[in-house]
Amino acid sequence: MSIVRTYRFSEEIARATDYREAWYDEAVAEFVVHFGAVGQPGTTKVESNIDSEAGEELLAGFSAQCIEDGYRELTEDDHQLLTVSYRLKGSTPTSVEETLLRKLETEMTHRLAWRGLGEVQETRPADNAVELLIAAVHARKAEAEIPAAAKTAGVQLSKITVARG
Repeated sequence: MSIVRTYRFSEEIARATDYREAWYDEAVAEFVVHFGAVGQPGTTKVESNIDSEAGEELLAGFSAQCIEDGYRELTEDDHQLLTVSYRLKGSTPTSVEETLLRKLETEMTHRLAWRGLGEVQETRPADNAVELLIAAVHARKAEAEIPAAAKTAGVQLSKITVARG
């Protein structure tokens, strides 16, 4: 699946204010455009029955239109890092903890991506914990989504800590 993800930045606050993304999913022959204000669920439009060649052409056209409209892809400097630590009962996750961690990572990815806020980049072990590293476009708004993601995943908030940087 090919994806193009772009953002428009405000000159006054030097932060992304709007996002646009599009992808072509060959498996279901769909071209999807998703856009909105950073931190909001946004709007999704889907075109079905798109063949591979047309999908790639639509992506190229979408990318060109975004550039023309003042949107751009993110650079590494545009990201703010968040580390979400999930405290374990022992030094390695139990089977229940592994299941909850998968659910938490999936739900966090879902909540952040559909709001143009970022994504979980990596999951790594730590001392009696597992850390989810998030590259966020807006750290405060991304951090605000973590409790809802944890609740949906069935994870107790008392087992999670969040650090910036």
